[in-house]
Amino acid sequence: MLDLQGVSKSYGSRTLFRDVTHHFGPGLFALQGPNGIGKSTLLALLSGAQPMDAGDVWVHGHSLRRTPVAAKRRLSYVPDECPVYPFLTGRQFLELVASVKRCALATPVIDLVEQFGLGPYIDIRFDAMSLGTQKKFLLTAAWIGDPSVMLVDEPDNALDAASTNLLAARYRDMAEEKLVLFSTHNREFAAAAGAEVVTVATLTREKVGAE
Repeated sequence: MLDLQGVSKSYGSRTLFRDVTHHFGPGLFALQGPNGIGKSTLLALLSGAQPMDAGDVWVHGHSLRRTPVAAKRRLSYVPDECPVYPFLTGRQFLELVASVKRCALATPVIDLVEQFGLGPYIDIRFDAMSLGTQKKFLLTAAWIGDPSVMLVDEPDNALDAASTNLLAARYRDMAEEKLVLFSTHNREFAAAAGAEVVTVATLTREKVGAE
């Protein structure tokens, strides 16, 4: 499902990851640890949003280095902060992601727009939205293209209680056949989602998931 092979990343003299090799099978995993240990960086590396210094990541059998387009079509990545242009509306953002993935906005995505209460904001620009509303659009976009692997940085940040519960339920529904790996400081959210807690240190020395 998701294989890390010799992944390394440094910033100047500081090494965050060195030769990390690991396998994740289907399931739900909450990545935890203190600030600055590299949780957000790891998710960005696994998604291809940041380049690795060495190593490779395989997504459903596709190399992120050798066949990045094929690999990225099988994953979705949600950063903690909104990276989109402020003049895009919610609708334009979702349509842009669908265009990049060469797919339509399928029923699960449309349903999530409704369940998150995003209908009144669908034609509002991102710079006029609250952080919580922006985050809901980012999370909704993660379902576009029916990815096998979902990587999410702090998914519960800025969400209200009802939306947090909805998201936890959605993740639980995915866990049997797909992989969801998310970082969070919120142990209650991880427990509500039924996620197995892993740490950055764990990934360097233990196998998580199953073939």
